Amino acid sequence: MTPSPIFSNPLPLPTEPYRPRRTEWLGVTERAGWRLKLIAIAAGSELPGDAETEAALEAAERDLPQPARSGTRLGAGFLVLHRGTEALWVLVCWWEADILYERLWRADLGTTNLRPVPPEGPTACVWELQAIDHERRAWIRYVLERPATPDLSGYLTSGPVAERTAS
Repeated sequence: MTPSPIFSNPLPLPTEPYRPRRTEWLGVTERAGWRLKLIAIAAGSELPGDAETEAALEAAERDLPQPARSGTRLGAGFLVLHRGTEALWVLVCWWEADILYERLWRADLGTTNLRPVPPEGPTACVWELQAIDHERRAWIRYVLERPATPDLSGYLTSGPVAERTAS
């Protein structure tokens, strides 16, 4: 039996080999009634700075539903600020019960002119997915496993494990 061409050796991807990126938890901030965890990722040595963080928080204010707390919302979410190789990416994420909502924003490198990414655009890269995975696990541990007494403080103070670049 001849192997299907689908299972033959794939073409090489037009990308560099995977390397961890600097990822740091920047703490929690309050905005528009929401408590938001801030996670920064850098393709190079510089994490997103204050101007980029402020632009991300302004984008979040436009996306986050109001009121922050409702029957299905605890007013908690997170922002991923990723200074990548081609753009500044901002993921605005919030929890409603067991569902994660996300909006993606993009700015050209060196600017803070964030624009929404259209629905047919990307969702997240492998480095951002690492942060999302941590947030999923923390939400389960501190909130969903204890619905009668959710530990929102525990969730908000659980920073992701940093993935460090090799020096």
